[in-house]
Amino acid sequence: MTQERLYSRQTGKSIWVVLVVLVVLAALGAGGWWGWQQFQQMQKEKAGLAGQISELKAAMASQRSEVQGALSSFEKKQAELSARMVKDRAVLSDMQSGGQTLWLVNEARALASLASQRLLLTQDASAARRLLKAADETLARLDDPKVLPARQALAMDMEKLSGAGQVDVQGMVLRLGALRQITAELAVPVEEAPPERDLPEVNQPWWQDVLDRLPINVRHHEGAVPLPLSAEQASLVRLTLDGSLQQAQLALMQGRAKAYQQALDNARTTLAQWFREDEPRAAQMRKALKELGGSSVAQALPEIGAGLAAIEELKRKEGGA
Repeated sequence: MTQERLYSRQTGKSIWVVLVVLVVLAALGAGGWWGWQQFQQMQKEKAGLAGQISELKAAMASQRSEVQGALSSFEKKQAELSARMVKDRAVLSDMQSGGQTLWLVNEARALASLASQRLLLTQDASAARRLLKAADETLARLDDPKVLPARQALAMDMEKLSGAGQVDVQGMVLRLGALRQITAELAVPVEEAPPERDLPEVNQPWWQDVLDRLPINVRHHEGAVPLPLSAEQASLVRLTLDGSLQQAQLALMQGRAKAYQQALDNARTTLAQWFREDEPRAAQMRKALKELGGSSVAQALPEIGAGLAAIEELKRKEGGA
C-alpha cells in the first residue's frame, strides 16, 4: 500500500509539472504572436509617415515655385520700367532747348506706371503713394499750366491711397520668413533609441531570458505633452509647420486675406498640439503669430490709374511717341 501511494503521488506531481510547462509555453507563444503583430503595425505606420512626408515635400516645392514665380514677375516689371527710364534719360542728350518738357513728362510717366505695378504686385499702398508723389514733383518742375490736369489726376490717386488701410505687407512676409528659419530649432519630443539590453545572468531562469527578448515597449505619458515621436514623425511635424508659414507668405503676396488667416490658424494648431507652452522658441512663435494674425490684411486697395492716363495724354500733346 505504501508503494502504491508513493507511485500515485509521483504520478500527480508529474502531471502538474507537465501542465505548468504547457501553460508557460502557451503564454510565451501568445506573447510572441502579440509582439509580432505590434511590430507589423509599427512598420505600416512608418511607411504611412514616409508617404505623408513625401506628399508634404511635393506640396511645399509647388508653393515655393509659385512664390518664386511671383517674385520673378515683379522683378521683371521693375527691370522693364528701369530700362524705360534709362532710355528716356538718354533722349535728353539728343533734345534741343525745348525738349526738357518731354523728358520730364516721360520721367513722371515712368514713376506713375511703377506706382501702379507696385500696388498690383505687392499691395504696398504707402510705396505706391510715394511714387505718385515723385511723379507729381517731377511735373511741378515744368511750371506750365498744361500739366495741371495731370497733377490734379495724380492728387486724386494719392488721396485714394491715403484713405486706404495701410499694412506693411513686405515686413510681414519677411517676418514669416524669419519664423520659418527658427522652425528647425523648435524642440519636438523625439523618441530616444532603446538602450542596449544587458546580457542575461547566468543563473536566471531560461524563460526570463525569453521574456527579456520579446519586442514589447511600454511607454508612460502624463499631462498634455505628446508622447515622444520618432525621427520621421518629428520631421513631419516641422514640415507641416513650415508649410503653413509658407502658405501664409504666399497668401499675403497674392492679397488673399482668408487664406492667410487659415494658414496662421493651421500653424497655431500645430504649435498647440506638438509643443510645450513653456518652451522658449515655441512661445516666441506663438506670440509672433498672434501679432501677425491681428494685422488687418483685408485692406481696401483702391484702383489708381487716372494720373497715369492724364500723363500719357499730356505726352501725346507734347508730340511724344
